[in-house]
Amino acid sequence: MKLRIAAVSLLLALAGLVPQQPAAAATSADADAAMTAFTNAFWDPAKKYFYVNSDHQIHSEHAYGPESGKYTDFWWEAQLWELVMDTYQRTGSSTYRQMIDDVYTGFLAYYPTFSNDFNDDLAWWALASIRAYEITGTSTYLTTARTLLDSIWAYQDSTYGGGIWWQRGTQNQKNVATNATAATAAARIYSATGDSTYLSRAQSLFSWVKSTLQSSGHVYDHVEGSGSGTVVKWDFSYNFGSYIGAAAALNTATGTSAYLTDATDAATWATTYLTNGGTPIYEGTNDGGGFKTVLIRNLARLVTGYGQSQYLPYLQRNATQGWNHRRTSDNLVGPDWSAPTGSGYIQSLTAAAAASALQVTTPDGNTGPQPENGLYQAENAVATQVGAESTNSGFTGRGYLAGWSTATQSVTFNVNVPSAGPHELRLRYAAAAGDAGRKVVVNGSVVAANQSFPGTAGWSTWNTATLNGVTLNQGYNTISIAIDTSAGNGNYLNLDSLQISRQLQAETGTLHSVGTESSNGGYTGSGYVAGWNANGQWVDLTANVSRAGTYDLTFRYAAAAGNASRYIYVNSASATNNLSFPGTGNWATWNTVTLTNVQLQAGANTISVIFDSSKGSTNWLNLDELTLRYAPSA
Repeated sequence: MKLRIAAVSLLLALAGLVPQQPAAAATSADADAAMTAFTNAFWDPAKKYFYVNSDHQIHSEHAYGPESGKYTDFWWEAQLWELVMDTYQRTGSSTYRQMIDDVYTGFLAYYPTFSNDFNDDLAWWALASIRAYEITGTSTYLTTARTLLDSIWAYQDSTYGGGIWWQRGTQNQKNVATNATAATAAARIYSATGDSTYLSRAQSLFSWVKSTLQSSGHVYDHVEGSGSGTVVKWDFSYNFGSYIGAAAALNTATGTSAYLTDATDAATWATTYLTNGGTPIYEGTNDGGGFKTVLIRNLARLVTGYGQSQYLPYLQRNATQGWNHRRTSDNLVGPDWSAPTGSGYIQSLTAAAAASALQVTTPDGNTGPQPENGLYQAENAVATQVGAESTNSGFTGRGYLAGWSTATQSVTFNVNVPSAGPHELRLRYAAAAGDAGRKVVVNGSVVAANQSFPGTAGWSTWNTATLNGVTLNQGYNTISIAIDTSAGNGNYLNLDSLQISRQLQAETGTLHSVGTESSNGGYTGSGYVAGWNANGQWVDLTANVSRAGTYDLTFRYAAAAGNASRYIYVNSASATNNLSFPGTGNWATWNTVTLTNVQLQAGANTISVIFDSSKGSTNWLNLDELTLRYAPSA
């Protein structure tokens, strides 16, 4: 896998790192359409081989494989073979059953002896071959799996305490892609044959990966260097998928529950931290475009084969997320499932990721928009010439963007929200070099030419810069943050996260015996709710949220007559009898009060702010807006 390291440049600097939406998946017909589109674009029935690119041309960015890179290289074809098997197991179609044999035949025409210097490439073929045997019972596939696994094992030694070398000729690292994949194949060969040699190998390899390249479910990439070696802690989704697959296969082979715990620890870490608001992170093109396939395929196995239904919502929502962002002209999906697929050729490994997700994920028929959870880690966004690190403490997620001080550097968040309208953007940052400024652009329009980020006491001291009333479209949006020196932007800034919260204008709610006005300055929107001091007066605000869970409700208000209070009622149940709104001094002075730990349901919610003297409500109150902030409990 020659481009494995270069494919995901956004993630290389991360080191030392230690919410789910209701199920919503595309339909079975969508899965059929996705695979039909994939085969139409990439399958050459004459050669029995898949093309690298949808335009069937050779492009220098990935000119590997047969005929100078017209057809896919070694490990890509193994992944595409698994896609065919994904589809056959879903459909039982004779077409895809025949294609299982055809892909193997086509591959052997170019690689009759499986000659390859990379042991991970051979491990992918060993794994795919044992799966083909499990499905078809064809002994040739079992023989191939065993032969390949035996040849890989010859490159296992005691350097770094064990494990198989990545390359045969240049033994410069031992990685998860080689060792966890080989462990999975070995465990499944044992389950198929009862040959304990393979179980011993699987256990040895997995034990080495777990002890050397894993910590509390966080799976690192590889170990290299002299002596005991240095662990390189890159975060690639396919490493997590490979580790999960190995642990699950060993659970099957041995019945040992600890292996299933190993699998779920890694699955939970990946689905928590390797996301863009809940959508799998963008890992680049070339090899990186298909990394998520390995993770999703093995998460699906945990759900269907091991009873781990907690991962089903993630799978279902993201199968739909990718499909919704397909290019409708040919039904192909690009590398970033948070954003619409662009024009131009698409690589087969990239397109296979969404096609595979639709095959392995049980659909529930929901094909609507798939909003994200509202919290976007900066290190998971699309950065331009900005690196990530995790040196300074106090960050959230896996790290933060750092070393950011010039006009050529920027970051773009691709976000999907449930409702159009005003939103609050909260940017968590550190600015130890002093006050910094940045331009904020939303969907191509500047919303802040010189957003201020006041200096912080140190790089481990974090603050929040807030933009209110930013209009977003329902579904897909882009939020870019860059330096524009002509607007006064500059200075160093470390960016940790972006949190997006829906804002509801009180004056647009359903009013009951209260009115609106706009005579006092400083309000947001078109005005505020006013003239409110008696029983029978209240306002209903409809909140449409993307996922059930715990939310913080922040009310912006003025209370010049002194301290006030109100009864808060959510979805026909009391949220609090007497929420206090401390006095503000005058009617043009606005303050906020937050009610925490409020349970909202996915979809529409009614939040009522009521004057009820029997609950303790008192005094006059002007209500400007309500901000809904997703805040799942730890």
